[in-house]
Amino acid sequence: MNGFEKRTQQKKRKILNTAFELFTTHGVQKVSIQEIAKKAQVSQVTIYNYFGSKEQMLVESIKDYYMKQIERFEKLVEDPESDFKEKIESIITIKSDNILSFNPDFIQTFISDIPELQSFIQEIMETHSMPLFIKLLEEGKQQGYVQQNISVDILMFYMNMFYEGIQKRKDLFETEESVQKFTDEILHLFFYGVMGKS
Repeated sequence: MNGFEKRTQQKKRKILNTAFELFTTHGVQKVSIQEIAKKAQVSQVTIYNYFGSKEQMLVESIKDYYMKQIERFEKLVEDPESDFKEKIESIITIKSDNILSFNPDFIQTFISDIPELQSFIQEIMETHSMPLFIKLLEEGKQQGYVQQNISVDILMFYMNMFYEGIQKRKDLFETEESVQKFTDEILHLFFYGVMGKS
């Protein structure tokens, strides 16, 4: 990669990071190309040259976010210093922080009907997320945290149910203390169930 190509990639990265920050803070509909250009310190023409449209920039920014999350998830799963319980605690904490910091309008984008985005997310699930979840589940079984008859489908269903619940009940997270209380209780429920095993 020569100097020009490197500068181009750096500029595109800055635009994507800026767009993602604005989209997640204010919602997609309320953010204009003009605002993104101003904050990223580039011209609107530059943005259109790189991405063609606001929708395509949105798609690229979400793809970029997903790949960063996969890299983070992979490092966490592969970490030899942490056991299954610590990894699950980290995953739940990271996901909770992400969801709670996103504007509701932006959250809806993840379940939108943009074909390119839906296709990308499906591919990521099949080629990255699912294999990592399978590996994590097997580790949990080996370490005695997960029953042998629990399938990866049920584990992912449980985690997705948890994430969807957070989006609908943000009133549970109004203070730092309430966030900590929720995190402690949901982790206890995850590992010990409703019977209260300690």
